[in-house]
Amino acid sequence: MKPGALALFLVLSLLVLSGPAWAASPAVVECPATRGVLAINDIARGRCLFNSATVFAQDPRGPFPSCAVCHYGADKTDRGVHLVQITNGAGQTEQVLRKTPSLLKARADGPFGADGRFATVQDAAFAAITSPVEMRGVRVSEDQLDALAAFMLALPGSELVTFTQPPRPGPDVLKLIAIGHGVFFGKGTCFTCHAGPDFTNHTITTDQVNLTFTGTTDPGAAFVGTGGPGDFKVPSLLFVHDDAPFMHNGALAHLGQVARFYNESLSLGLTPLETTGLEYWLRNCLDPRRSPRPGTC
Repeated sequence: MKPGALALFLVLSLLVLSGPAWAASPAVVECPATRGVLAINDIARGRCLFNSATVFAQDPRGPFPSCAVCHYGADKTDRGVHLVQITNGAGQTEQVLRKTPSLLKARADGPFGADGRFATVQDAAFAAITSPVEMRGVRVSEDQLDALAAFMLALPGSELVTFTQPPRPGPDVLKLIAIGHGVFFGKGTCFTCHAGPDFTNHTITTDQVNLTFTGTTDPGAAFVGTGGPGDFKVPSLLFVHDDAPFMHNGALAHLGQVARFYNESLSLGLTPLETTGLEYWLRNCLDPRRSPRPGTC
C-alpha cells in the first residue's frame, strides 16, 4: 500500500472507531426541567423559558422573540401598546391594539387577556408564543407552559429583583390618601367591581358609559363570546402603579386621567379634591410589597 493511501486508511479507521464528534456527548437541552420538581412548581425552569429567545423556535427576526422582550424590568411590562391577533371560537381573527399588562399581578388577574378569553396563564402564554404577530414560536409543550405559569404566578417573588421601599409620605399626602380611601370605598363605588383581596370581581363588564376611550377600535368581549360589545374584564388593581398606561389599550397615561375618566363616565360627581385624593390612594395603597403601608390606606 502506498504511504498516502495508508495514511488515509488510518484516518478513516479512527473516525469509524470513535464516531463523529457531535455524537461524543448528548445534546444540551435548553431550559431543562429541574430534577425532582413538578413542572407546575418549576419556577427556575419557568424563568429560563421566559427569558429564552430560542427555546420555542421563535423567529429571531421578529420584534418579540421572548416573553421578556415585552415583560421586563421591575414592573414586568414595557408599558407599550402592541398589535395582538385574536381568534374566536368560530376561527375568525381580529387584530387590535392592546397594552402590555404588568405581570406582577398575574396571580390575582384571571381570567386572562383584556377580554377574558383565557381561563389560565398557560392558555395566555400559548397564544402569545404561537401568535404570528407576537413571538411566532412553532413548538411548546404542556410542561413548558406549566413551568412558565409557575414563574409568572409567583411574581414578583420569583424574579431576582430587590424592591426598594418608597419614602414615607408627608402629612399633606396622607390627607389626600385618606380622602381617596373614602372615595374608593364610598362615593366613587370603585369597590363594587374592584373588590376583595385581589381588587377585582373577575367579571367582564364596561366602564364606558358616558365617555369612551375605545370607540369602535376594539370589539372587546363580544368577539370572543365572553361579554358584550365594548365589554372588557375588570383588572386587578394590585400593583396598579406599575401597570401604566391604563385601560386595555393604554389610552390613559396616568392615574389622574383614570380618576377623571371614571368621574365623568360613571357620573360620580366627585370634586377636584376627591378626584386627586383617589389618584393618591391608587398610587400609594395597592402594592403588597410596600411595608409599612401608609396608615391612611
